[in-house]
Amino acid sequence: MPAAPAHSSIATKPKRSKIGPLALALLIQAGLLFLAVFVVVLVPEFKSDPEFVARKKIYLPQKELEHKVALAEFQNAASSPMQLERISTQALLPDAMPALPQMPKSDFNPIERNPAALQSDSLLGQSGVLGALQGLQTGSSSASLFGIEDSGQRILILFDNSASVWNKASQAGVSTMRFVQELSTLIDGLNANTQFALVPFSRSVGSFRDYMIAGGARNKRAAKAWITEKVRTQSLMTQLPHAADGVQGAFMVAFQMEPDVIFLVSDADFQRNIPKQGDVPWDELERTLRDLTREYGIEPRIHFIGFQVEPEAAASMEKITRRYKGKFQKL
Repeated sequence: MPAAPAHSSIATKPKRSKIGPLALALLIQAGLLFLAVFVVVLVPEFKSDPEFVARKKIYLPQKELEHKVALAEFQNAASSPMQLERISTQALLPDAMPALPQMPKSDFNPIERNPAALQSDSLLGQSGVLGALQGLQTGSSSASLFGIEDSGQRILILFDNSASVWNKASQAGVSTMRFVQELSTLIDGLNANTQFALVPFSRSVGSFRDYMIAGGARNKRAAKAWITEKVRTQSLMTQLPHAADGVQGAFMVAFQMEPDVIFLVSDADFQRNIPKQGDVPWDELERTLRDLTREYGIEPRIHFIGFQVEPEAAASMEKITRRYKGKFQKL
């Protein structure tokens, strides 16, 4: 069989289409374009808008802060001070005091004799006014009696003026005149602000004044005149209350004046005021002193000057003076 011609086999082979690849390429480009538009344009923005936030505390630079502090200090220092008006005062009292009226002369003196006068001389001396008027220094005064020396602002002399004491004093070489001189010398040496008192006793108790008086010149003269006239008088009485007589009552009167120094002059033969009661027991006297110390809250130094004191009484009296930080002198 004869072979087919060559052009016939070629004519029967199908042709490839060019539209398919072109459409695919266009489709891919369209997809890429859509994706780009979606990403750039259509993707939503989820971030919030920016906000300006400031802290509550603002820290300035150190240099700027120092500058402000220095500027404030300078402004305070440079500011003008507040002007104050001067305060002027005038004297509350006139320069000259009015003249005192003429008072009638009389021997009656209610200020000195009346205990309710509240111890005007004593208060004046304690305040220091009387001492300033007389040019004396304030402070304690030194006092010496029969060789015993001490100092204080409230000095009390407690002396036994019974007949037995004067007899023993005379036997010891101490006359009434010397006793008066000893008391007068002690009083003369006191400063004007120092206060003193005189309390005589035997079986009863008396006093020069029922209160402490200042050591002014007028009071000193009155006290020395009283000593010269009344030192041996046993009938003197005091208005200050005392539950006992004799030496116990004398100490009760003395403690009411609140002394810081007591000079006791006696023969240490302390008798009771009631007859047939005998001598005052020493333990009872010590108990009286303890009770007075607690009652008035004071503990004065007690010195003792004794005339011909018996040995037993001397030992008991020395014990008391040692207990109250005093001295014992036996003549």
